[in-house]
Amino acid sequence: MKLFRRKKIQKVDEIEEKNSNNKRKNRTNEDPQHESYIEKIALEGFHIPMDIRDRGYQIEQRAGKEYPFRSYILNFGNTSISTGELDTLFRAGALNINFHLSKLTKSQAVNKYKRAVTDEAARALQMQKAGNEIDFTEAIKARDKADHLLQEISDGYNDGFLGTMAVTLFGEDDKTLDSMGILIQDSVEHNEHSLRPLYNRQKDGWLSSLPLSPNMLASTVDKRFFDRTAIVATSPFYSSKIPFSGGVPLGENLHNRNMEFLNVFAPYLENYSSLIVGTSGSGKSFSNKYISSSQILLGNRIFSIDPDGENGPICVLMGGKEVEIREGGQNTINPCALTEEEVEHTLPNGRRVSQVIVPIGSKVGRLVSFYNKLLDGMNSQEKELIKKAILDVIKDWGITEDPESLYEKEKRPVRQKNGEIIYKKQRKVEFTLSDIYKQLLKNNTSGYNLDNLTFQEMIDLDSRRLLKVLRGYLRDRPDGIIFDGQTQFGGEKIENLLDDIPWVNFNIKAIEGSDIYDIVFYVLTVLGWEYFVKRPSLRKYRKRLKIEEAWRMKHIDGAMLFVEELARRSRKYNAGVDIITQDLKPFLNDPNGQAVVKQATSALFLRIGAMNNDEKEELQSIFNLSEGELEIICRKPSESENDQTKGEGIIRVGGSSAYIKVNVSDEMRAFIDTDPDYLIRNGLMPSVDEIIDENSEMSTEEKEGVFAWG
Repeated sequence: MKLFRRKKIQKVDEIEEKNSNNKRKNRTNEDPQHESYIEKIALEGFHIPMDIRDRGYQIEQRAGKEYPFRSYILNFGNTSISTGELDTLFRAGALNINFHLSKLTKSQAVNKYKRAVTDEAARALQMQKAGNEIDFTEAIKARDKADHLLQEISDGYNDGFLGTMAVTLFGEDDKTLDSMGILIQDSVEHNEHSLRPLYNRQKDGWLSSLPLSPNMLASTVDKRFFDRTAIVATSPFYSSKIPFSGGVPLGENLHNRNMEFLNVFAPYLENYSSLIVGTSGSGKSFSNKYISSSQILLGNRIFSIDPDGENGPICVLMGGKEVEIREGGQNTINPCALTEEEVEHTLPNGRRVSQVIVPIGSKVGRLVSFYNKLLDGMNSQEKELIKKAILDVIKDWGITEDPESLYEKEKRPVRQKNGEIIYKKQRKVEFTLSDIYKQLLKNNTSGYNLDNLTFQEMIDLDSRRLLKVLRGYLRDRPDGIIFDGQTQFGGEKIENLLDDIPWVNFNIKAIEGSDIYDIVFYVLTVLGWEYFVKRPSLRKYRKRLKIEEAWRMKHIDGAMLFVEELARRSRKYNAGVDIITQDLKPFLNDPNGQAVVKQATSALFLRIGAMNNDEKEELQSIFNLSEGELEIICRKPSESENDQTKGEGIIRVGGSSAYIKVNVSDEMRAFIDTDPDYLIRNGLMPSVDEIIDENSEMSTEEKEGVFAWG
């Protein structure tokens, strides 16, 4: 009977399978079905060996192989979590991470933290009785934190959640999987967290880390309490808070409503360079002026290049000095000026010491580069003639690497601002472009007259173009007034200017459009590097070299490379370079420009306008921006006068970022805002009607005066 029953069952199974195949065939031929999205991305399956409890294998028949995986659960540490602590985990590569959250009711959260306060207080009492001061102090801190959070939840300022983070790591093979797992575990443990393999629970971990899957890790010990701030810090797709290390109170965090501070000198930063980028009207200049004024209040020193002439009022208000560079003006920038530089070298015993020298070699290179820009390029023979003339002048003036060679031998009395008289050595007169030109005449002509700068015969024909072009940049020509002469600003020496004044702002708006504009921009940048950043007397100060509208550097040959050098080397002089620009393309299209912006460890990204997908991908790859951050900074301009997004952007310090809005007081805004509507509305600038009325009144008074005189 059993034999017949088995045959009957087998026959029924064969009939059902045949019918099923016919239905599938008919459905394929007559009514083709499209695969759903889930079916397209679905895997063929996974396999977890019975003899190996800490890994599994994901089967991918389309690729013709299987991949090993290991599932973990992240055990968060006892302390608070900060933004960026899990960045290594999130960026480790082939990972599935799912953060399961369930919100607690207010009573559940309050009860949980009441128990936490009681437990920590009991632990503190126990440690005190045992005489363990270290654990006692930690228990008191934990109790205070728990009590503070309890008060926030009780008053409705915070919420409680239970969370579980499931992680599945994939590898090409078992060896790669083990190596990656060890590296990630070490990086997480550095931040007091631990990544624990799910022993004998690999299936639950694999399922829990899939998108849209429920949490299969339902044990009480697998869940951890979070508040709202911790959730934001843990999630990679949220901009959270910047770790506080002092600095400028920049603006309100639009996620947690806390104040965010920008500290470009944070001790954990690799260098002190920063970037401020935003299109016109985004609040770029507004933010920069506010940051600069706040840095002065913190005791920093600033050297700023101001192409638009906007920094004058706030600079003077903060005790600084504005220097206006114009053709035919009274200010002179001598590109030949030499100053001291502090360098380090290693003694035979391995000890590193500092020494102050005169950097003659680098100065000669800078001057050759300067002449190359004046001449719009030089051939090798011309460069050799210029270099020889410069070295001859330096030798004739007795300048060596010894700083004493820059000073007179005898000390002279100098009256200080407070009336005190001190004796100190005075600097020698600087050699100038005229001295180098005269040396060119000596080296390459005969029958020369150094008083009227003429010659009878040219010995070296390669100097013909040099003598003809460079003659136009000497003191008696319009373009030469700015460059040929002793460095001074309104009769004041640059040494006194930099040593005594916290902020020097160079306003070059008056020469905008001039053929020497780019050269002045470059010379001022070199001046800031040699006289400000590297100045030994300013070593004790934190310094900022601010280059505004830095996109103009693309017009200057070699400028991007020079600024990259500043960004790399300024940290050793307790200084940093601030790049302020409304256009990133000149930097992204130039290898040295990319290096400049990549060096920035601090950045403020305001609205930069709409971009195409390729530009977004390039921006995202260089600055490692998230999709949400890209959406914020690539917004289109506002189409409503009630829009309040001006000043909103992404601040980044190190690996942490936050979504903020720059806010300042009304008193400060009056000095830094350049919006005409705001200035007119607050009586800070006359309207067009007021100007017309004022001119009409003046015309009437003039007519009445003429009539009365007649």
